Amino acid sequence: MHANRSLLVRVCAFSAGVGLVAALAATAVFAQASDVGACLKGCRQTAKACNDPVETARKSCAQGCRTDMKTTLQGCKAADDPAACVGNAFAGAETCHDGCRNKAQADHTVCFNAANDCIKVCTPTQGDCIVGCRETTRNCRQSAYETAYTCKSTCRDELVTKLQGCVSDPDPVTCAKAARDGFKTCKTPCQTTLQSDVGDCKTQAKSCKGTCTSSQ
Repeated sequence: MHANRSLLVRVCAFSAGVGLVAALAATAVFAQASDVGACLKGCRQTAKACNDPVETARKSCAQGCRTDMKTTLQGCKAADDPAACVGNAFAGAETCHDGCRNKAQADHTVCFNAANDCIKVCTPTQGDCIVGCRETTRNCRQSAYETAYTCKSTCRDELVTKLQGCVSDPDPVTCAKAARDGFKTCKTPCQTTLQSDVGDCKTQAKSCKGTCTSSQ
């Protein structure tokens, strides 16, 4: 299992790296466009080409974490201490997911900074304002996702506690199903709040960029 995890991480890193190199190489081409609108569109396309493989790699990495956890949980049935095994399985999965998120965040930052540089070349007069809006929006979205992550973490902790109790339950299958159903119910408000907060970030971004245009 550890060998598979190492291979998965290398594949994810390679896929993301290919996207980053291709996207960064294209930035200079778009930045030479004489029309500002076309130039900025090129920056957006370049940013998407950079970010898409990073996100694909993150999802693949996360799927690997879930697969490993499922395998570990199945082995917990025969463990000397099933409850401890369940706790360790979730803890290991969370560490794995953290690695996926951290790698993706670092790569997304490279894409983000490259897009900012492209924008400044396209429009020196408005570039700083637009980049400032992008940075504010990014911070807003990151805060929204961190809030949602904390919310879901509380639900996950409750799930682990309940699943550990299911080990000694007369009907462990029904107990485990109830625990998972409870987890889904618990995390629904987290997702609803996230969608609302991200929507607010988008509204603020549109308003901010509007000031960049009107101030010129």
